[in-house]
Amino acid sequence: MTHLVKKIIYSLIVLFVSGVFTLLFLRLQGIQYLMAYTSTGFAKELPKQSNSSYGTQECHSQPIRVLTYNVEYGSEFIESMATRFTHGNTGGALPWSVRLPEIRARIASYAPDLIGLQETQTDTDIATIVALQTYQLQSYHLGKFHYGDAALLFKKDKFELLDSGQLWLSPTPSLPMSLGFKSLSMVRYVNWALLKEKSTNFVFMFVNTHFDNAGVNKEPSATLFRDSIARLTQQIPMIVTGDFNTKANTERYQRLIGATETASLLINTHSLTPLISTALHPNERIDHIFVGGPCQVITNNWLIDTQPLKNGQRMSDHDPLTVAVQFK
Repeated sequence: MTHLVKKIIYSLIVLFVSGVFTLLFLRLQGIQYLMAYTSTGFAKELPKQSNSSYGTQECHSQPIRVLTYNVEYGSEFIESMATRFTHGNTGGALPWSVRLPEIRARIASYAPDLIGLQETQTDTDIATIVALQTYQLQSYHLGKFHYGDAALLFKKDKFELLDSGQLWLSPTPSLPMSLGFKSLSMVRYVNWALLKEKSTNFVFMFVNTHFDNAGVNKEPSATLFRDSIARLTQQIPMIVTGDFNTKANTERYQRLIGATETASLLINTHSLTPLISTALHPNERIDHIFVGGPCQVITNNWLIDTQPLKNGQRMSDHDPLTVAVQFK
């Protein structure tokens, strides 16, 4: 065997070994662990104590208007990539820049106090549809990287932020940007904020999330959500928004709301508000607004807005859902 052949074989072996090592490093989330241990840290622990630790504990709030909305590819970056590689095709939706003025107007028309958004990306993207001078934004940041797939917002003049963080929908929920239950699948998370209503000192938890659409991910996500988030309602009043990719007539839905407990941990606001159209029933929907906790809750004006864009095309492949919630 010549010296040249030996060098080629050696080079191929090195390439193969380094390739295997790189794949293992990525699959085992080496980058995420490296970042967690060296800079960003692990996810903040969820509140465990009663909210009385944060102020006067009374089951009374002003009416709180809540809105949840999956805006479908709400990203300037996704639009630019689609323009470059797929002739602008983003799966049926009009470009983000075309839809966002009407999305902004639609959101503003409801004047929500709390907003849960899904499929947004950067703070800049979100600022094009929500006035950040009025709302405080909570999403995941890693340096200049923004991941707003489950962004939440609240009115600055109405609420004070006491604590906040993320829970990652994965086998390693405290590891930021950790991969889903299926190897190398989409990163998903639960976004939470502990808020105090300034006028009443009422303290509650606002949660927003976006479950993956693959069953191999959303099935265990439902269990994780119940055990980590929904159970907190045994002590803390809670409002939950999200695209759960789950209809109300499924076992997964019953599991995520804790329906097998003595009393459900979470209640769909739909069930607290009379509704006329059966087409808008949660059995036919995957976006939900839940409430829970040790307080009585009344709701008003539960609404799914099915209006399309002015040109008749869809504003998103989801409809905005809004409701007024009051704890008594």
